[in-house]
Amino acid sequence: MTDFTISLIRTILMIVFLFIMVACSTHVPPELVLFDFETDAELDQLRWKCFTLFSLSKEHVTHGNRSLRMGLYPSDYPGLNPILGVNDWSKYTAICIDIYNPEKEKTMISIRIDDQKENPGYADRYNGRFILKPGPNHIHIPLKSLVTSGTYRPLNLKKIYRLLIFMAHPQKKYVLYVDYIHLVF
Repeated sequence: MTDFTISLIRTILMIVFLFIMVACSTHVPPELVLFDFETDAELDQLRWKCFTLFSLSKEHVTHGNRSLRMGLYPSDYPGLNPILGVNDWSKYTAICIDIYNPEKEKTMISIRIDDQKENPGYADRYNGRFILKPGPNHIHIPLKSLVTSGTYRPLNLKKIYRLLIFMAHPQKKYVLYVDYIHLVF
């Protein structure tokens, strides 16, 4: 073997070794699915309350085989308030949510995220409002943008206790389809 061949083999082995080291050192999966609404067991993770009706649907699915059909009836704040199984979001960069609006007009939803176990006031939590166009909508919220509404304090991403997706004071019944709530790296 020539010196050039030995040097080339060493270089290739070094690159392979570095590639393996980088691949093995990654502790964060590229995504973490919080809710995908594939089984009835996921319905047990939802806090049920009056004026909101949930069911699994095979319509308007963006991931897997089912979505969550939400019937939102006229009331103060009907919507989705799931029990979070993962409270540490600090290793991720964004939360993504797919929502299908079957209405012919745009509608508005609110997303609330809390980093406190107790029920913080409006000024001490993240409050976002999003316009849903008719049809599919992909909501992408960078986690670095999660600041409280009053003091603009960044949320503690290691302690996320609440995620709500809701409508404020709808005047008529709305149906929305929610799917694939996940965190991305």
